[in-house]
Amino acid sequence: MLQLHLSNLRVYDAQQGLPVLEHIPAIQRRRLSALAKLALSAASEAKQQQSVDYIVWASRYGDEAKTLNILKDVLTEQTPSPTQFSTSVHNAIAGLYSILCKDETVSTSLSCSWTQAMIEAYAILKAQPDIQQVLLVYYEAALPDIYQDREDFEPFALSTVLSLNQANIKLLSIEQTDQLDVIDFYHFWQDKNRSKLLGWQKCSS
Repeated sequence: MLQLHLSNLRVYDAQQGLPVLEHIPAIQRRRLSALAKLALSAASEAKQQQSVDYIVWASRYGDEAKTLNILKDVLTEQTPSPTQFSTSVHNAIAGLYSILCKDETVSTSLSCSWTQAMIEAYAILKAQPDIQQVLLVYYEAALPDIYQDREDFEPFALSTVLSLNQANIKLLSIEQTDQLDVIDFYHFWQDKNRSKLLGWQKCSS
């Protein structure tokens, strides 16, 4: 059984202003995708409020719209944009954050579900005693229309800080969490009247 202390769980969406990114020069901000802006804002604001020793960046699809544009260029025998390519890889947002926010915190980038990202953070905390707090940034945008099974939602980012002290959430069964929506988890966490969601259960800290 996995047990963690979860704190400062926050969601960022495209409707919010992102003043935390104002320190980034405008010319560089304009080049960021909507998803990258949200993810960088989530990480920057969390780091301002709490010190962390490690960052886990996670998303199922990443900035898939950029990958699709590259594929279209290849199909039409156009030369893909080097900038488009360099910012389309799955760890691009982590790299942009490190450079633009001048943050050398060690990080990992994953293509995975919310539960799998939480498990990764737990494994890092258990395996490395010098790491006391892990910032988890989960970000997602709906797939482009060409994908038949696309989900229709606005880009978002979610951040939380995880540690092993005074656990307030535990994972009882991973098998139940395959289809867990991260926004559903957020609402579950905010609802004081709910104690269980699929394989997750709140516990006293």
